Formats: sequence, structure tokens, C-alpha cells
Amino acid sequence: MKLPPDPRSSIAAFLARRSALIALAVFAAVGLAALDDYGVSLDEGWQRQIGYASFNYILGDEDAALDESDHNRFYGIAFEIPLIIAERALGLKDSRDILLSRRLLAHAFFLAAGFCAWLLAYRLFGSRLIALFAMLIFLLHPRIYAHSFFNTKDLPFLCMFMIALYLTHRAFRRDTVWAFALCGAGVALLANVRIFGVMLFAAVLAPLALDAVLAARRGGGVKRVLASAAAFALAAILAFYAAFPLAWRDPLALADALPTLARHPAHISTLFQGARVQWPSLPWNFIPTWMLITTPAVSLALAALGALSLARLCAADWREALANSAARFGLLAAACLILPAAAVIVIAPNMYNDWRMMYFLYAPVCVLAAFGLRALAAIPKPGVRAAAFALAALGIAAAAVRMVSLHPHQSEYFSLPAERIAPAENYQLDYWGLSCREGLERALAMQPNGRVSVNSDYCTQHALERNRSILPIEDRRRLSINRAFPDFWIGRTLENPDWKREIYGVPISAALDARSEARDAYRSLYDAARAIEPLLQARFDIYLADGFIIYLKEPCAEPDTTGTFAVSARPVHPRAVAEYMRLDGFERKEFAFRDYGAFLDDACLMAVRLPTYPLKSLAVSYVPSGEGGGAWSGEIPVGGHIEAYARAMESEPAARSGGFAIYADQDALTYVKTPCEESDARGRFALSVFPLDPDDLPKARRNEGLEYEYASFAFHRRGAIFDGKCVIVRDLPDYPISHLQTGQWTDSEGALWSAKIVLNAAYYERYAQALANLPPEPSARSDFDVYIRKDGTLIYLKPSCADEDARGRFFLSVFPQDPADLPPSAREPGAEHESLNFDFHLYGETLDGKCVIVRDLPGYPISHIETGQWTDGEGDLWSAKIILNPAAYYGRYTQALANLPDEPSARSGFDVYIRKDGTIIYLKPSCAEEDARGRFILSVFPEDQADLSQTARDAGYEHEPLNFDFPAYGAIIGGKCVIVRDLPDYPIAAIEAGQWIPGEGELWRARIAVDGD
Repeated sequence: MKLPPDPRSSIAAFLARRSALIALAVFAAVGLAALDDYGVSLDEGWQRQIGYASFNYILGDEDAALDESDHNRFYGIAFEIPLIIAERALGLKDSRDILLSRRLLAHAFFLAAGFCAWLLAYRLFGSRLIALFAMLIFLLHPRIYAHSFFNTKDLPFLCMFMIALYLTHRAFRRDTVWAFALCGAGVALLANVRIFGVMLFAAVLAPLALDAVLAARRGGGVKRVLASAAAFALAAILAFYAAFPLAWRDPLALADALPTLARHPAHISTLFQGARVQWPSLPWNFIPTWMLITTPAVSLALAALGALSLARLCAADWREALANSAARFGLLAAACLILPAAAVIVIAPNMYNDWRMMYFLYAPVCVLAAFGLRALAAIPKPGVRAAAFALAALGIAAAAVRMVSLHPHQSEYFSLPAERIAPAENYQLDYWGLSCREGLERALAMQPNGRVSVNSDYCTQHALERNRSILPIEDRRRLSINRAFPDFWIGRTLENPDWKREIYGVPISAALDARSEARDAYRSLYDAARAIEPLLQARFDIYLADGFIIYLKEPCAEPDTTGTFAVSARPVHPRAVAEYMRLDGFERKEFAFRDYGAFLDDACLMAVRLPTYPLKSLAVSYVPSGEGGGAWSGEIPVGGHIEAYARAMESEPAARSGGFAIYADQDALTYVKTPCEESDARGRFALSVFPLDPDDLPKARRNEGLEYEYASFAFHRRGAIFDGKCVIVRDLPDYPISHLQTGQWTDSEGALWSAKIVLNAAYYERYAQALANLPPEPSARSDFDVYIRKDGTLIYLKPSCADEDARGRFFLSVFPQDPADLPPSAREPGAEHESLNFDFHLYGETLDGKCVIVRDLPGYPISHIETGQWTDGEGDLWSAKIILNPAAYYGRYTQALANLPDEPSARSGFDVYIRKDGTIIYLKPSCAEEDARGRFILSVFPEDQADLSQTARDAGYEHEPLNFDFPAYGAIIGGKCVIVRDLPDYPIAAIEAGQWIPGEGELWRARIAVDGD
């Protein structure tokens, strides 16, 4: 008699067949429940920005692509674009809804990758138990599980790596062109998510090449292998470029992706083994150590067992291992683990935080762990085999229990065995400020009604704001960030009984009775401010008291508090401020009234704590929200600047001009005007500082051919109404100073006043020495006599001189014998001289009724100089050309005449020749001086607009404007006017040459097409 089937065995068989789907269903339910439990990571907003820029670019917005200076453009969009599409399809606008939708899709992708781990293990070994264990190992890594919700960069790369490994095995197993094409598309999407995915491209082609060799030895099947390789490569290339909009505009731009991302521009220090480390000084074991101490021990043990079993298989029959077998795929997975890890050790790319940038290595770890499970399944003794699987199950369960106990801080997981050897407090924790959300929620819970303000020493304002964005809208409306006197303080530590230590970054709410305490603190500061005089009066009166800068407005209405305030602290010692916080020598803090302010009866008061390091000054500013103006700014002397002002008030001014008394010493320059009105401080102030030794100048100034340091500033940026006076204090360089030139001007009125202050008598000695050591005869005579001394000094002299004789500007163009001697600042395409134009008051002096100017010429060999004087209203007053090396100067023109091409490229007012050595020659065979007057046109159009100089691009030109005067580049030789110019060395499409005279217009013009060769 046939017995009916045992219902228990039927249920067991059903559960065994459906174990993966049941497990995924459980994970999906848990994931939905945990979706809203995690904080917001630093990169979530940036990744969404990358996705939106690319999405808009795909839709046709050419300006939406990421800027070429932004390294983020190299991050692919294969995962971000679906998130943006889902967001727009659902019409999501609220920040919370957007973040939760992104997390839902990101976690679903993680579960899909886990299912691919099951499929891969099942296809490799045909065992549902091994496949289930492999899937659980993949999904139950605590750190990776947490990142699957909020990390849309590193986790999608890991997930796509697992999917691509499955597609790779599927392709080799099915061995069809279509399977390899699908694999190629998967590898392309992997590389799109992160460009490092190209490694799998090589990992697939290598066994294909091996199959081709084996097929050739068998005598057939090579064409089929080559067809599979072609299908894989073609699909990979097409899918990669289709999913990478950056490549649409410039396919070659991706060549910069790997080196750029390897040398990631973010330089972030991280805690590792108890010390702060930063690229490029990361230890070689940075990634291996992080992997070992944060990966469940069961995963590492099984992966190690799998690696040993693979080594044993290869040793037993290496030919079989290299054939298309499970062992060969295991070797491929091992290569995907070992080679990238080794490359990181050798190349030492920029890494920080934990090993999240290398999380993709966990995919081959899981594959090797599946081989380890296969080795357990091969144990011949059933009891031992069952015990081994029970231990593996216990290890996986321990990881799951640990995940539950740490929730929602699984991202801070350390394996228990590793933690005893390497305590977690010695490593970077909560680097993204995820736990700041918990602090915000605790503050809201402790004060369930009304507005709640928070502050933190651990969570930056950015971290608080982004974690606030995921809270329900009603909580967001109640919550504000007050940096002065918050209701609640989010701390750094919480004793966790599970970890038996303090978890860095998990916050506590140190509840303050802040409603009364904060008000008392503000009242105390209000009383302190009212007892002293304000240092600055603008929209708010500004005081310094009790270590705070205090803004006070009385009476005050709420509209008075709108807009953005800023305070910038200038330290006495610049290194007191962290380099990444420096802005023009300041530590800058921007804030709103709601962050630092309080309403006290009819008064509005803000209090911002000052830095603890010594200060020279504080710059304050305000920008109103919306339209209507009302912006203001000013500088408050404190510390060193107060001392400079006090010294000034005890001494006599070094100069008086424009109503300003100017006090000077070697440390600071102090301008004081009293009485003072706002109009007295209009326009701009200028300050030029001449060192006693020119070598003391910064290298950048020397490269520009200057002999001084120059600064231009506005009163509202550098000045203050102080003691009822207009006061400006400027720090002077710490080298010995010869003299200063300063003044004030407006665009409409011109110079309002100027003053020269001599700090060292050596200043006068220079001019006296110049007059006492003049050469016997000047090198040129004009309105000024021009002398050139053998020591390389140029002297302009007007023996009988009035102020008007030194008006306008002097020009000085220095032509080197070798253009390669020009400094970098003068090396524009086509440039052949260094322009050293100057004002008399900077380089000149009046001595004994004589106007004398002293200039040092550059130290390189000089062919000739062109100099003169002009004013905007009168044009050139005089000019002179001085030839220092006649052989070099005339030789160029005679050589040009002797080596003219057979025919000119154009005939017009001048014949124009273009030589193959890159020289253009203008020639007028019979020439009078008036034929060479005015300006000559030389416009060079490159074949590639990218070759244009930065100056031309900034001006919006499509050509290089190299217009010139005849005296600078021309000569009259044997009755012929000849001009010689060097053309830029890039490929040229066309040249426009011509001549025009102001008032008469264009005399002639010619356009010449140029053969780029």
C-alpha cells in the first residue's frame, strides 16, 4: 500500500526550496522598519547634486554638466539617475520624502545584490544551503548593512560588483554571445558607478584569452571565443558611454578619471591605531587593518578556508583549475580581492574614514566564503560536517545579534575578537555625523512643546542642518540651531553597556534649564554692553565684552534681524587658524539672528564667542535677505591693532594728507581722520610698500617685475569709527621697509590725496647716488633725459621740474635678446617684451628742483627698451627707443629682409609675409615716418580655441589680440619700414593684419588663411 506523503517533510522541502525568498522577505520587512532610523551622511546631498546635474544635462541643458574643476564629475550616474527619475516621477519635494525614497531604493538594490550572491553560490555548487549561507554572509555585515541605506556611492559599487560577478559566471557557464553581451553591460554599469570597476573588464578578458588558447590547442572553437569577447567588449563600451554623460562631450576626459580619483583632492585626517594620519602618509596596512577589525570573524574564517581549498584544487590539478570550472571562477574572485588590495598598498591612493571606498572587496570575500562552505560540505564525517555548519551558523547569528544591539549605529561595528586586540576608540568613528540625528530627536522629546534650540561640540552646523532635514516637517519647524545659548547641548559620548566603553559620536542631550539660563546669560551680556561705548555703529551697535562680540539694536523689531551676519577674526599668528578655515587671513563665521540672538524686551541682542587665540582685528558684515540694500561691514581694532592705534596717538604723524593723519612704524600703518563723516571714507585706499632689500619681496611680486608690495582696500573692509574718528590700521610686512606710498581715490573723482612716507634714510641715498653717478651722456633725450648705467639701473632726469612734468604714466617696455628670459607673468602668446609701466610717485623723487626716477632693469641680456610718458587725456607726451645691443636688434631686421618668402601672403598698406619659422613680417619698401604712425593690427585665430591664452579666453575673444605700435616692434632700415613679430606656437587657422589711427580710422586690413603645418 502506498503511504501518503509526510506533510512535515513537504513543508520542510518547500521551505528549503524557498529559503532564499523567505530570507529576503524578512530582510525587506526589517529594512522597511529601519528605513527611518539612520542619520544623514555627508555625501548624500552631494551625490544627489551629481545626479541632478547629469539628469538635466541628459535632458539637453548644456550648462548643467559638472564644472571641469569638480572631481565629482568622474563619479558615474548609473545608480543616481534612477533615484532622480523616481524622485521626479513621484513628485517629491520635501527633503524627508526625498531622503526616504532614496534609502528605500538603495536598500532594495542591496537586497537584490544579496540575491545575486545566492544565485552565484547556487550556480557554483548546486547547494541551496551553501547559497543561503553565502547570501546571509553578504547581507549580515553590520557596517555594510547600515551603509546600504545612506551611502549611495560606495554601497552601490559593492552591490554592482556582486551582480557583475554573477553575470560573469553566468556568461562563462552558458557560453553564448548574448550572455557575454549582458555581462559586458553589467561590467560597464559597474565602471560607471565607480571608474575602478574597469578592473573587472580585464578580469573577464583574461579567462577569455585563456579559452582562446585552449580552443586553438584543441583545434576548434576559437571563432566562438573571439565572438564572445567581441560581444562582451562592444556591449561594455557602448553601455559605458551611454551611461556616462561626461563622455558624450569629451570621450577622452575619462582618461583623467582614475588618476584624479586615486589622488582624491579631499585631504582629510583620520584616526587610525590611536594616531591622526592623512594621505600621503597613510600606513601600508590602512585598508587591510580596517577590513580585519570590522568584518565578522565568520566571514574572514570561511573566506580563508575557501582560499586554502582553492589552493589545494590548483595544486592537485592545475589544468582542470584553469579550465572553465568553478575553481577558475574562484581564482578570478581571489584576483579581484588580492590585486586591488595590493594596488592600494603599492600605489597608496588617497583614503580616509574607514575602508568604505574599498567595500567592494567584500564581494569576492563572500565568493571565497562560499568556497569555504563548500569545503565544509565535503567533510566526510556527517557529525563533524554538521558541527562545522553549526559553528558557521552561530557566527552568522552572532553578527545578526550584534547588528540588532547596535541599531542604528551598525556603521560603528567592530568584531569582538578584533576589538580586544585593537580597541575601537583608537579608530575613526561616526565620520559622517550620523548620530547627530539622535541628539536632535532627544532634544525634541525632552521638550515636546514649543521651539527647541540645540548646539554641539561634535556635530558641525552642516551636520545638524542635514540631519534636521530628515525629521518630520513639524519637528523641523520647532527645531533651530543656536550657537550661543541653546536649550540642549549635543555631546560626544554615551556609555553603552554592550560595548563597555564610550562610543565616540553617539550624542547625549545634556538638558539645561535654558529657558531661564539663556535669558540670564543674554541679560548679563546686555548689561555689560550698555556699560561701555560701542566700537562700531551700523545696523547694530557692536561691542566686545566677556569674550563675546555683542550685536545690540534697541529698539528692535523682528525685520531688523533678517539677513546674514558674519564675523571674521584676524589672528596675531596666522597659524592659529586651521588652514582649511583661512579666508584672506581670517577665520570666518556666518550666522543668522535665530542662531545666536535673543529678544530682550525692546532690544535685539546677538552674542558670538570670540576665538581664544590673540587677535589683531575683527571684521564684521551684514547682508540683508531679499532686496532693498542695507548691507554694511567694518573692521574693529582689537589686540594688536588697538596697540598700534595707541602708539599712533602718542606720536607725531609721518604725513598729513586729505584730512588723514598717517602714523607709521615698522609694524603697522595707522590712518586717523577727525572729525570724520562717512563721505570722508569713500572710494578706495592704496598702499605700496617698498622693502629696503628687494630680495625681501615675495617671489610672486618679483616675478611680476615689481619692486614693492601693493594693496588696495575699502574703508568699510579695513576701517572703523573708533573713538569718534575714522581709523584704519594696516599691518606692514616684517622685513625692513624703505618707504611707503599711499593715497585715496574714487573712479569718478580720481586721486583724492596721496602721500609718501620714508621710513629709512637709505631711500634718499638712492636718488642722490643716481644723480652723482650719471653716465657722461644720456642714452636718449626727450622731455626727460634717459640714462642707463652699467649696473643695470635706468635713470630718468628732468633738470628743471614742476609737478605737472611728472603727471600721467611712464611706460617701460624691456625686450630681452632671448624671449625665453621673460618671466612667467609676461609669457603670453606672441609676447616679446616685459612691460614695467609705473607712476612717478612710486619710483620718482624731486631733489633740488630736479625730477629723478630710478628703475632697476631685469637681469637678463636686453636687446632694447622702449620708454616714454603719457596721460589719458593727452596721449603720448614723449617716447624714446634705446638700443642696448645693436647687433641683436638690427640683426633681427636685416635677417628678416634677407630671408623673405618669395611672395607676400597679403599686399596692402604694408606687404605681409609669414615665414615657416613662425615669424610674421610687415614691410613697406619706400617708407616715411608718417607711414608707421598709429596702431598695427595683429589678430591670431587658432585652429583650436582651447589654445588661446587665458587672458584672451577671459575677455571672450576667439582670437589672440597682439596689436602693437611701430616703435616697439619696427625699425626703418635703408628707407624701408619693417616690423618683425613672433607668432604663437600653436596651430593657426588665420591671421588678420592691418593698421589704424585714432581719429582717422582704419588705414588697411588683410585676412590671411594659414596652413596649420
